[in-house]
Amino acid sequence: MRVISDHELLKICYLYYNEDRTQQEISNIFGLSRFKIGRLLKQARESHLVTIRLNPPPGDLTEIEIELARKYNLKESIVVNSSGLTDKSILTRLGEAGAHYINGIIHQCKILGIAWGRSVSHVIHSISPVNAKNLTVVQITGGMGSIEGTDANALTITLGQKLKAKVHIIQAPVIVKDRTLRDNLLKESQIHEAIATAKKSDAVIFGIGLPNEDGLLSKAGLITPETATTLGNSGAIGAICGRFFDANGKKCLIGIDERIVGLSLKDLLKVPNKICIAAGPQKVAAIAGAMNGGFLDVFVTDQLTAVDLLRRS
Repeated sequence: MRVISDHELLKICYLYYNEDRTQQEISNIFGLSRFKIGRLLKQARESHLVTIRLNPPPGDLTEIEIELARKYNLKESIVVNSSGLTDKSILTRLGEAGAHYINGIIHQCKILGIAWGRSVSHVIHSISPVNAKNLTVVQITGGMGSIEGTDANALTITLGQKLKAKVHIIQAPVIVKDRTLRDNLLKESQIHEAIATAKKSDAVIFGIGLPNEDGLLSKAGLITPETATTLGNSGAIGAICGRFFDANGKKCLIGIDERIVGLSLKDLLKVPNKICIAAGPQKVAAIAGAMNGGFLDVFVTDQLTAVDLLRRS
């Protein structure tokens, strides 16, 4: 078997990387198989005879995106630059990034589930109108009423109109007064059909809520200060679709969970593509808890939040 000298190996690398010769062209020059040339190029990289360096433009966040996805076992993370932006413009940027992702996968979906929230609202309003044939857009949790344009009913209808899709909404509050009322609502044909459809979602879009006065559920009057205190004492650190979880992503089983109309955390885990849009220092612990629970597949956030998450042990 022919032995390739270090000089020949360097020449092969020069032709491939500096002169853009193909492996087949190089194999013809040296009388070696293309497979052998490929192995030699791999050998050159492994021995550090060749090093490949990317020169990203200033502000590129690719490395952070890859590190974040690797650390938290995500399919993909999308990180927007937060330098010099106000809270409002960060939400706008997050919405645009989330919308770009959704527009890219929409034709792969048959059922797309929608929750409520400020970040979800910005995504939906940034999505480009398309004709998504055979798509169903479904609300995955009950509504909150009109809170800063973030209610799931309106967002689901808006997205359905943009995508020319069939729409299922849940005409009930996300939290009702007791379990008996919740169970009776789930027997209503329209609500039952919507939730059954939501359970079959190919992808869902949601944000991360907080179990305190800063959360939308508190601002909507759906949880009282006393309930928020109880949630904190139970270890609740965040919420998805009104379902509260702790730092390990385990649901917090207090009475409120039995009063919720919508998908459960167990239902959510079964959705193939769970897309979360969330950012802000006040949400870092909650986001980490949601990741620990396996509730996120694709995560859209800003640079400062991503860095904080990477620093967590």
